[in-house]
Amino acid sequence: MMKYFMLIWLCLNDPVVSLEKTCIQEQYGSTFNSLEECRVAANYIYNNIKNPDLYMTSFCSSKNLTTI
Repeated sequence: MMKYFMLIWLCLNDPVVSLEKTCIQEQYGSTFNSLEECRVAANYIYNNIKNPDLYMTSFCSSKNLTTI
């Protein structure tokens, strides 16, 4: 069974935050049945960021769960 997972990187543009704490990587809490579902969810998150100093990028990865 093929599922899609979203990895998200969030970075804060703040001169007082240390470089080591500027960005975090998280796996989104849900899986998706298609690449399009994953892309739509990433776009929704990206478009709803309300902090102008917060930057996001994401990556959708497919994994065959029957072989993991």
